[in-house]
Amino acid sequence: MNGTITHQFGRAFTGQGEKNIYTDLINEARKVYFIKSPPTFKLSDLFKQVGYHYVKRGYDIEWFYDPLHTDVIEATYVKSNRILFIQASHPVSFEPKYYGSTHHVISFYEAYDEQKLREHGGFLREKTLHSEQWLAKALQTLTTAKNIHDEWEVPYVDGMDWNGFDTQAEALFADTFTTLKFNKPSQRHHRLMGTLTPEGPKDHFDSLTKGVKRRIFIKGYPGSGKSTLMKRFGEHAESLGLDTQWGWCGLDRNSIDYVWLPELQTILFDSTSPHEYEPERSGDEIYDVKKFRELNENEGLLVDGIIGRYREVIVHAIEYLQVYCTDDETIRETLDTCVNNYKWQEIEMNLFQKIDNSSISK
Repeated sequence: MNGTITHQFGRAFTGQGEKNIYTDLINEARKVYFIKSPPTFKLSDLFKQVGYHYVKRGYDIEWFYDPLHTDVIEATYVKSNRILFIQASHPVSFEPKYYGSTHHVISFYEAYDEQKLREHGGFLREKTLHSEQWLAKALQTLTTAKNIHDEWEVPYVDGMDWNGFDTQAEALFADTFTTLKFNKPSQRHHRLMGTLTPEGPKDHFDSLTKGVKRRIFIKGYPGSGKSTLMKRFGEHAESLGLDTQWGWCGLDRNSIDYVWLPELQTILFDSTSPHEYEPERSGDEIYDVKKFRELNENEGLLVDGIIGRYREVIVHAIEYLQVYCTDDETIRETLDTCVNNYKWQEIEMNLFQKIDNSSISK
């Protein structure tokens, strides 16, 4: 029987800069293969091959996608074996700590033709400098968006019925946890469900929750305590010995979009724009916090103005990401013309031999 594939993002463009969960994933893994190469699209195919290698043998895996090129895979994680294969030199560089034991480096640099690289060197340098400028503009614009979003929260925070909010939260906790208590330490894992991309906001909610029995859709306004509630929910679960998975927000790196409790098959999820979903199957329910704050007419006009400014800034951020994406695509495609495919395939074969030998030695 084949294993399952879950889709996630590994990085996000946020209002506080670029965020990734790869360091957490490296720490979570039992064994890590650090795959090193210049910027390339070819590693995505390798991560697919590795993923299918394990899926066909009954292992569940996760694929982590590039937020710039949303069909490009940056890492494959074999969940039950806790084996991670990660692109470790571009666009984020990671170095192994545990040489000779659980960390292994696979380098594709020797598969590049030095003469061809020199021929394209000047063009690649110019294009890289140009792309970095557009990424900086995109991130600066997202910082502006985050500041406007903070402004959007103020009218709701000031008038919330927090007593009613807390009473409803207590009922949720009592209903979910009852008298559960596990005699074991909890484990917290970190993921990124969604992010802003050159095509607009994207997420992998359907993939993440395809096997979850209870999905709780939080409906609320900015500043209505959704992220705080989910953090409290996760921390309470951990105090009972339950494992948790925290899905971090794609705009605010300090906020979360969901908490998943694998042992209870329950997810508490921020179901508001830009990842707004509705119940559609048995086990789905709405958790409404909108009812704890009603705006008057003047407050509504104020919020409408903020929303307009926020959406305009997000459009500009997307436009900048599109230019950055085009430059990055050109860089990768140019470098891919410099690859000696025979040497590349040889390195790939050596990697799969290591994988097979590792399986045999267990």
